[in-house]
Amino acid sequence: MTIPTEEIVLNKIDSLPDELLINIFKYLPLDTILECENVCSRWQQLARDGALWREIGFVYSGKPGQSEVSERNLQIILTHGECIRCLKIQYVYSYSMIKSIIEQCPNIISIELVMCRICKDFENDIMNWPNLRKINLKNSLVLMNNVDVLVPYDHFKNLNYLGLSDFGLPAATRDSLLRCNNLSHIFIEKVKNLDLEYVKNLIVSKMQILIAFHIYGGEAIDDECLSMLSRCHSLQDLAIVHCENLTDAGLLKLADLKQIQRLQIWNNKMFTENNLHRTLSSPNLVKVVSLSLSRIANISPKIVDVITENYKNLKFLALYQCSVNTDSERQLKVKFRHIDVVLV
Repeated sequence: MTIPTEEIVLNKIDSLPDELLINIFKYLPLDTILECENVCSRWQQLARDGALWREIGFVYSGKPGQSEVSERNLQIILTHGECIRCLKIQYVYSYSMIKSIIEQCPNIISIELVMCRICKDFENDIMNWPNLRKINLKNSLVLMNNVDVLVPYDHFKNLNYLGLSDFGLPAATRDSLLRCNNLSHIFIEKVKNLDLEYVKNLIVSKMQILIAFHIYGGEAIDDECLSMLSRCHSLQDLAIVHCENLTDAGLLKLADLKQIQRLQIWNNKMFTENNLHRTLSSPNLVKVVSLSLSRIANISPKIVDVITENYKNLKFLALYQCSVNTDSERQLKVKFRHIDVVLV
């Protein structure tokens, strides 16, 4: 009797240890993983393994025109809520809907609410997931004006990623960030009116672990802050949206960022051409994959030459509103024709 080829292949796969099978499943799309549950009881168990679902970023979107996909994903949440570890909810404007979805997922370690509307209740509801490692509220809004959402971030002992909208860091909870011992990715570029001394304390508290730091800036950033950030030896991603108060002394410190991969410095008229040239010529900076110098004065042809000649790894470049002349614009477009270049 001839054994079907499919059965031989299945028997060989079944001889693999659980850990290897789970690693194979990680390369499969979610639809296929769900189908694997129907193969046998063993595969059903492996297809629901936490190690596998930690790699799956599950998205529920309320965006108009995606009702069929939304209904399907909602059904997955209802049947696999205990499996979901990383949940992203977007374009949902009913907080009761958001809450009902999250409550189906008792084991999440990452929650993202993007383009959503949340209410005061969120500060209590989120406390039910103390093992969160990532909280991202960027581009979401609070339903009621003049209402502070008070989240004590140090409640989440494993938190390493925090992304906030402008409502996310009222004065009453700011010190809780100082006590988040694992917080290495901080995205607070929409939070205005931070105190300069607070920002310095925040940098000091994360100096040994800081990997990404995005901040609004303004009066909350000065040259000393740049000096402190230059001593954050793991820093790979830095963005300062408003750096009007920085001088050449702070600019030159950027050259000491040894691990930097993404650099965004916006809005400054005080940096001189010579020190822009000196800083951007640094062997540390020429390795970046993303560079944004929008609304920085004195981006001259000399500066453009430095960028075109030395920045071999760039995948994104922004010189928005930098008064780049026609020849320099042509030079940039020729040199970086395969990547995104924002000039106007």
